[in-house]
Parts: sequence; structure tokens; C-alpha cells
Amino acid sequence: MKLLFVGERGESGIGPEEAMNLANWHTMMIRGRKFIPAIPIFFALFFIFSPGGLAQGLPAIKQEDLREPVRVRADHIAYDKADDSYVAEGNVEIQQGNRKLTADFVSLKASTNEVRAKGNVALVEGEDVLRSEEIKIDLGTNRGIILQGSLFLKKQNFIIRGEEIERQGEETYRVRKGSFTTCEGDWPAWRFTGRDALITLEEYATVHGAAFEIKNIPVLYSPYLIFPVKTKRQSGFLIPRIGYSNTSGLQVDNAFFWAIARNMDATFSLDVATRKGVGEGLEYRYIRKKESASTFLGYHIRENQSFREQRTDQLDRKPDRWQVDLRHDEYFSKTFFVKTRLRGFSDRQYSKDYGTNYEDQSSEQAYSFLSLTKNWERLSFFGEGRHTVDLRQEDKTTLQHYPVLHFLGLRQPIFGSPLYYSFNTVYGSFWREQGISGHQADFHPRLSWPLRRGVIEITPELGGRGTFYATRDGTEETRGRASFDFKTTVATEIYRVFETGFGGGLKLKHLIRPEISYSYVPDTNQQEIPFQIPFYDPPAPKTNAITYGFTQRFIGKVEERPGRTRYHEFIYLKVSQALDLFELNRKLDSSSAPRRPFGAINGEIKIKSLNYFTAENITAYDPNKNRLLSSYSLLGLTDSRGDGLNLEHFWADGTQDQIYGSLRIRLLPSLDVLFGKRYSRIDRQNLETTYGLNFRQQCWAVDLNYTEKPAVAGQLAEKKFMLMLTLVGVTSVGKR
Repeated sequence: MKLLFVGERGESGIGPEEAMNLANWHTMMIRGRKFIPAIPIFFALFFIFSPGGLAQGLPAIKQEDLREPVRVRADHIAYDKADDSYVAEGNVEIQQGNRKLTADFVSLKASTNEVRAKGNVALVEGEDVLRSEEIKIDLGTNRGIILQGSLFLKKQNFIIRGEEIERQGEETYRVRKGSFTTCEGDWPAWRFTGRDALITLEEYATVHGAAFEIKNIPVLYSPYLIFPVKTKRQSGFLIPRIGYSNTSGLQVDNAFFWAIARNMDATFSLDVATRKGVGEGLEYRYIRKKESASTFLGYHIRENQSFREQRTDQLDRKPDRWQVDLRHDEYFSKTFFVKTRLRGFSDRQYSKDYGTNYEDQSSEQAYSFLSLTKNWERLSFFGEGRHTVDLRQEDKTTLQHYPVLHFLGLRQPIFGSPLYYSFNTVYGSFWREQGISGHQADFHPRLSWPLRRGVIEITPELGGRGTFYATRDGTEETRGRASFDFKTTVATEIYRVFETGFGGGLKLKHLIRPEISYSYVPDTNQQEIPFQIPFYDPPAPKTNAITYGFTQRFIGKVEERPGRTRYHEFIYLKVSQALDLFELNRKLDSSSAPRRPFGAINGEIKIKSLNYFTAENITAYDPNKNRLLSSYSLLGLTDSRGDGLNLEHFWADGTQDQIYGSLRIRLLPSLDVLFGKRYSRIDRQNLETTYGLNFRQQCWAVDLNYTEKPAVAGQLAEKKFMLMLTLVGVTSVGKR
């Protein structure tokens, strides 16, 4: 390591060996053996950059750091032999790499290992900054005191100020007559002040004589206060969440978070609602390895009788409401994994009453399943056991899959010939409380002969299919059917690449793929398999149809920066329709219905700009009756300010006509107005309406939300108000 000294005569680089032969250098008196203690002064002045330093989180000096020179600049540097101390005065600057200490005066007393810096002291390590009038450091214990100082830690964005800041441990500070905040400036938006505080980073701060101030004006006082100071997971009680609604009353949600291990944690909750009742919950999370994880959620609440009496229809709701929900994904490898979800409810209305989002609240069925998947290069196995609960009504005929197994062979050549084969084999075991149960085995091998003639792709396929049943409904029967199918597809792809001339070197590829296919399945004798028996396997209809359509894609090659490009699909369009040849050639008589050979026109379009615009539509249209069968539309607009509009429309003939919209308007750089509405056109009823304000500052934010829901299917009409206050770096109060 080289030490560079700068005094009135300029800069000089010397090493320890050279220094032994140095006699007189300006005012610094060096006497042979006395030079060696001079080396610790530079470690002393910069011990704060090491693990024992005052600036929390600063890294230890690594071996490579020791190779960097230490530069010391001062107007005067001297050694006092009688006191065995070293002194640097006047514009003192000590630097190594990105570490820098400046002061008016720095001294080291070798006998006591005591270092002191005075006058405009500033210590900078990367983006972390310590400023004070005076610091005192004991090199023996690596402890120190900062007088009239402030400490800014960039990683946590913590700012600690005090008349006296004492470092008592690696991440522990005692602050006397000081303050703590994550807000910048001399008049921070908020801060905690106290007579005496003990702050342990990533844990808690305890304050005696505490006050919470807004713009340096005290608004709350407590003789003793404890609050979290963390950016990492840590066990402890969470700040209660507070809300109010006209049905539940005042609600206080209390929770305890347990950081069991780095890959495991749990949250215990106790929720109290003045009108609804008391609820207890447990949420457990576990990560075994990357992509292999578990979550368990259990919750119970006993509803007060006065709350239950508000409902017009209890249906099968009991006073004790509960649910359990276990999910686990286990990846043994990328090609072999198991997934499961096991769910249980106290009643069919639990999700409607306690679901966390609209999708849960509107679900018509709930599933529990266990699946296993194993993929090889050309083979695939998938097995699933699935239990279904009908949430609309009690239905003992609901079909259960215990289990269904699929074994697939992907298209692959036969001994190097132009012929390819594939297969799909299925076994299913089906059960229900009432009605027909049984087993099914289905075998479906296929042969194909892919051909290419110039730009034309031709793929004829021939398959054979055999299905066997063992059914039981008081008696057991064995049945079966056999059939074959034929399909041929003709397609081509044409494209062109355009130089658009737009910024970023945008190139656009327009690709068109027209496709036509013919499918044939003969009329199979299925009289031994009456349609009413195997509900789990509908009849295989005869088919003689031509399906035609096209796909268009506009794909852009965007240069984000020199040497890096990405592909973006701006437009995707697909249209298809089937023509039923059996129906086209059906004989007519005076009592026959007119022929309707053309099937539904299915269309899908997606449009997405690079930044501001998204649109999507999926539609099925019946040309025979000139009407839509179903439609889903999505429109999303955003701008560079942060404004946003999203519209969704769900429509299915006679069953669904629902609109959902959300709007965000950025009135000010720090203030957003929010509005959301879900409306059923069939029922002519609002399903959910939300109004909100979101105000953000550098170190705090406030969310105000008001939600209205109508009474639906025995649910109570609810008007709910929620305030959520966030203090960045400390905690949040409330929850949406």
C-alpha cells in the first residue's frame, strides 16, 4: 500500500520502507521506529469505511482495496513525540477510492487509539454521507460519537440527526436529542423526534420522549414509542389496518409476522369488526428452491347474529365461516413437476362474501386438483385428479375426475421416412354422488405426411380411434366405439420487410398465412353408447367440413440502443370459419329446416403500440342468424404523464353483458384521481363502483378510496371507506 502525503511542498509518494530513511519533511518529525505508528493514522481516519465504521452497511476493506493508495492532503501535518500523537490541520482531506473524509482538524493519539476530527467534518462513502461538527472514534472498539451531526444512508434512504449520535454496534445507534426520517430537507414532511432513541437498522427504533412531527410541527406525542426501521423481513407485530363500512362497522386488523427462515415465513392475524365479528387467520409461505414453493391460507370468522340478520337470504351460510387453501408447485426439473391446489369452504357463498377480488367473488365453481407433468423430447405425460364444487347450488351430479391421465406422442418420423406418427392416449376415472360413474380409455394414433411444394405446405393426416367404457349406475356395463378420421391442411406464408424510417431504426415485417383444411369423421354407430349414459364423454359427431382462414402479423424489430434489438408484435389478426359439407348436401323436403352449412366466424385481433395504446377483441359471429355469439373487447390508453384509461366488455348471447372501466388522471405530478366501475347491462345494475385519490411525495403517500357494492345473491349492499397512509421506509397504515 502506498501513502501519499501533501503539504506545502506538494505531493510525495512513499512506502513504509522508504519512510524509514526519511529524516525531515516539512513540520512532520519522524524518528525511525516512530514512523510505524504513522500508518494506523490513515486506517484510523478511515476505519469508518470498514466493518466497524460509523456508516452502516459500508463494506469491509477488501484485499484489492489495500492496493489502492491513501491520499492525505492538509495545510500542516505534525507529530508530537511527547504526547505520541499525530495532527493534520487546515483543509484536511483523506481519500482512498470512493471513500473520502474532509475536516478542518484531525488527530490520532497512538497510546489510546483515539481519533478525533473537528470542524466541517464530512465522510462520504459512495452515496452515504456523514456530516458533523466533531467525531470521536476509539480504534480499539471501533465505536464512536458524532456531535451535532447527521447520517444519511442511501440504501435505506434513512436520515438520522442528533446533538449526539453514538455508534454502539454494527447497525445500532443511540441518538440524543435527535430525529429520524426518510424525507429530505431541513423541513421534512414528517419525522420522529425524541429525547433519547435507540435505533437498530433492519429492526426497530425505540424512542423516549417521542413526538411525530409534520413540517417540524409536533402532532402526536408519546412518552415511549417503538416503530419498525427495516427494508428486510423481520419478525414482529405489524401496524394495525383500519377501515370502516356500513355493514361491518369499524374494523381493526391486527397481525404478527414471523420470519421463520430465509425461505419461510408466516403471518398470524386477528381481525375485529364491531358489527361483523372476530376473525382469525394464518398465512404460511415456503420456498424449497427456485420455482418450488408452497402457500397455505386459513381463515375463520364467527359472524355476529346482528350482522347475519342484515341479510335477506342466508342460503347455506352458517355463523362460523371458514376456508383453507393450500397451493404447492414442486419442480424436480424443468421437464418434471407437480402442482396442487386444495381448497375447502364452510359454504358455497364464502368466496362471494370474502373473496379478495371480483374474479373470486363471481366464480361459479371452485376446484381442488393434483397434477403431474413429465415431458420428454417427443413424449409428454400429464395426469390430474380434480374435485369440483358448484358454487351456484348443491349439485350431486357434478362430475369428478379421479384421475384423468394423458399420454401424448408428438409428431416424429418413422425410421427416417417421410411419414410421421403421433398419438394421444387418455384414461379417465369419473365419479359423482348421483348418476353415472365409470371409466374410459381412449386410443387415438395418427399418421401424417408433411409435404412442401415451393411455398405451399401440405399436411395430410389419418387417424384411428377406439374408445372403451365401463359405466356403473346401479349396474355395471362395458361398451365401446371405434372410428377413424382424416384431415389435410394446405397453408403458405408470405411476408415483406419494410424500412419505416421512424426513429430507433424500426423495421416492420408483415406476414400473411392463409390456411385451409378438410376434416372427415364418418357416421359411427353409437347406439350402444346412449348419449344419456356417458355424460363424461359426449358423442363423437360425424364431420365433413372445410375450415378456412388467415393470420396476419406485423412484427417490428426495434433497436433499443446500439448492439441491442428486440422484437415487438404490433398487430395480430386471425379469422376463420367452417363449412359443413354434410349440411350443405342435406336433402330437403317441405318440412325440413333450411340448410345452414356455414359455421360461426371466429375473429381475434390484438393491437399494441410500443408505449401508449393496447386494443384486443375476440368475437364469434353466427352468419346464419346474423348475430353475435360472444365477444370480449379490451382498450387501454396511457400517456407519458401517467394518465390511463382501461375499458373491458364481456358479452355472451343471453348470459352475460358486462362492462368494466377504470380511469386514472394525473392532476398534479404528485396527485392522481381514480375512478372504476363494473356494470351489468343484463341486470341494469352497478356491480361495483370505486372512487380514489392517490397523493405521493418523496417519503410518504396517502390513498383515499370509497367503494360501493349492491346487494346480490344474499350479499349485503356495502359502502366502504378506506384510508391508507404510507411512510416510506417505516411502515404503512391501512389497506385497500
